[in-house]
Amino acid sequence: MLKLSRSMRFYHQLQSSDCAAACLAMILSYHGKICTLEQIKKLFQFTRIGVSIQDLVDVSQKLGINMSPLKISVNEIEEIPLPAILYWKQDHFIVLEKISKKRNETVFNLADPAYGKISLDQETFITEWKGNNEKGIIIHSEPNEEFSEGNEVGKSKNALYNSVFFKEAFNFVKDNKSKYMLSFLLIAISLIANWFIPFIFQKVIDLGIAKKDLNIVYVLLAAQLILFISNFFSDFFSQITLTKINFKLSINLKNKLLKKLMLLPINYFDSNLNTETLQRLGDQNRVQNFLTWKGIEFVLNVCNIIIFGGILFYFSRTIFIIYFILSIVSVIWILFFLKRRATIEYAMFLRQSENNNHIYEFVMNMPEIKINDAQTYSINKILQIQEKLNTLELRSLFLNTYQIIGVSFISKLKEIISVGICALLIIDNKMTLGALLSISYVVGQLAGPVQNLVSFIKDTQDADISNKRIGEIYNTDNEDINKTMSLASKSIENIDLQNISFKYPGNYNPFVLKDVSFKIPKNSITAIVGSSGSGKTTLLKLLLSYYRTSEGQIMLDDHNIKDVYSNEWRTKCGIVLQDGHIFSGTIAENIIFSDEAVDYEKLDMAAKISCIDSFIDSLPMGYNTKIGNVGIQLSGGQKQRILIARAVYKNPQFIFFDEATSALDAENERMIHDNLQSFFVGKTVVVVAHRLSTVKNADQIIVLKNGEIAEIGNHLELVYNKSDYYNLIKNQLELGN
Repeated sequence: MLKLSRSMRFYHQLQSSDCAAACLAMILSYHGKICTLEQIKKLFQFTRIGVSIQDLVDVSQKLGINMSPLKISVNEIEEIPLPAILYWKQDHFIVLEKISKKRNETVFNLADPAYGKISLDQETFITEWKGNNEKGIIIHSEPNEEFSEGNEVGKSKNALYNSVFFKEAFNFVKDNKSKYMLSFLLIAISLIANWFIPFIFQKVIDLGIAKKDLNIVYVLLAAQLILFISNFFSDFFSQITLTKINFKLSINLKNKLLKKLMLLPINYFDSNLNTETLQRLGDQNRVQNFLTWKGIEFVLNVCNIIIFGGILFYFSRTIFIIYFILSIVSVIWILFFLKRRATIEYAMFLRQSENNNHIYEFVMNMPEIKINDAQTYSINKILQIQEKLNTLELRSLFLNTYQIIGVSFISKLKEIISVGICALLIIDNKMTLGALLSISYVVGQLAGPVQNLVSFIKDTQDADISNKRIGEIYNTDNEDINKTMSLASKSIENIDLQNISFKYPGNYNPFVLKDVSFKIPKNSITAIVGSSGSGKTTLLKLLLSYYRTSEGQIMLDDHNIKDVYSNEWRTKCGIVLQDGHIFSGTIAENIIFSDEAVDYEKLDMAAKISCIDSFIDSLPMGYNTKIGNVGIQLSGGQKQRILIARAVYKNPQFIFFDEATSALDAENERMIHDNLQSFFVGKTVVVVAHRLSTVKNADQIIVLKNGEIAEIGNHLELVYNKSDYYNLIKNQLELGN
């Protein structure tokens, strides 16, 4: 076995699909090439289940590393040069860093991007690595002739000080500097009032009480009362002012993040778990809180430490030195646990996302679970994840307890030593009783800021981790990056598909569409038919610029759809997809959707064309009836009719329907079909359908088979040919004999 001669940098995965990229980054670092996880991830084509072994091999080749997947037994593993990547539990990648001996036991040292560095005994390792298989998979790596060492990290976009949130917060502070100046002025008054109190304490004791001079006592107590009132009101009004300002900053940061999400391509949401995206929105609150309140508290704590430290130095240099040294020990104690805290934090994010996803599915799919008698299975699945979460939370609890106990012990030690030294100095007549009480007050006032400063280290780490996860959103290229063509003032005549092919991300995914070419003339109806899985819906989504073609091009007149701003193109389109969504809100809101001003004439027309008007009229609240998750439950047919009404209300130039009437009964479908014929006049329509009634009147019918065009023509022509279309409608569209 090759001994390690270099160190390997550890990388955490930021989301559930990142493990392969993180492992590759570790292998590269061992061989002397330092890259950011962000740089490596751009070379992969991610799906929700991550990447395949072949994807990992292909990407590593681009970076100058040859990888060889091997199926071996545990006895053969010691012959493989390390570090090497393991395919762990058949669904996760980790790095086997080294194998060592401890008390005559073989220990496997692993770097798991989800959990950190761990060590396992041989029995546990074998069980986890190969599971029920005879052999496990290990991926050996070695640099090839194209490999080059070097540090390619540069200035990280994910660094907290360089993040979008930090820059946005900084610009907001500049724009509202007068309000912040007022707040800081009030805070300064509060601080100054607090800084004078220890001197008044000393004078009250040494000049008033010791000399029994009531006049001095009254004057000093009055001064102390004034300082207390000043402190109270200044602190109160500064908090109110800062809260109002920070609320505005919070809205700005949330607005920026939501707008960025809206600009991301559709495939971002296809390749990321929804629960992970939701958790990143939660991370925004943590970063925002850090940049606003924690940042201000840090400045105040530093001011208090400097001033009260100076006051303590004035009263006793000895106590100051001891206090300073023990405070440094507190900081070192906290720093000692940071790496382990980060590891637990990353792992908890991934497990929490998995847990949220299963709970969401459990609640939303309850009827399906009951029908299939899968209650026990579903609950056990959630409980298994919860047990893993509990283990992580227990580790986190122990770690935080160690930190708190250590810091609290050192804090109490500082107080005891301070009082002890003061007592000795008073006995030796080197310190007055007033100075003792003042020092006790100062030490008490320093305890909070020092404790907060120590906590600030943990808060910085938490904010940095959250910022890196949010950075996954901000570092993703916008949907319309490098696009230059605006359609705002243009009218599109024809759509021309030229030799397009498409495959979904992932090395193992086959081509869904292959060399598809046809034209969609202006003001015509084009129907796309084919058996399930033939690529109909994918083709429709390519026409809507949901995805980019792998090969070939889609032309909107003379403009390549890849160059056209996607939102401007979709603005011209009315769309009903198979998985169209009804949102929580009123029926009217679901139909008008993005239109703020309600046009009731258009609304009534859309409802009549989609045959949903009689249902709406039967409801006591009519168009104002709540539907979706917060309202009445709709049938599949009612949902489809509302989705059709949404497309009709938009009154667009182009109509795209994907099985838009599949959930309707024959009578409603016939009525809607008849209504739509007059609405389609003067519009370009593309319809994906299975039913004969929907496609037989189309100007042209595209027949797809296994992702390729089998036939093109109108209904009569294709029936006469008695080929794929004929067989399709005979079997599926009820043509009969």
